[in-house]
Amino acid sequence: MMRKEELIQKIIEEQSQIIGSNLAKSRAVATGAITYTEKNEINITQEPTIALDKLMNAYREIFGQASVDVCMDVIRRLPYDQVSPYLSDSVVKALRKANSPAAFLQRKS
Repeated sequence: MMRKEELIQKIIEEQSQIIGSNLAKSRAVATGAITYTEKNEINITQEPTIALDKLMNAYREIFGQASVDVCMDVIRRLPYDQVSPYLSDSVVKALRKANSPAAFLQRKS
């Protein structure tokens, strides 16, 4: 099973390629659900589904739907059974609404 921090890290890394590392990390910390240790490791301080929703909303507030789409693309590339425990109902619905392939919803690692 993928650790919740790994999913968040992958999203922040992808956003970093677009908006820069400092801004991507600062938006993550601004959620109040994500912090960094002295070793620059991610610590999630709230339920993973809440942290992920807050992270996606933090990017949306500044950069709009395109940033949410980047987050969703990261999630789609990962095995659903590995990330599903960390996805809120709203994220799952958005994945389905975006016509993601049925195979994604059943993909195994």
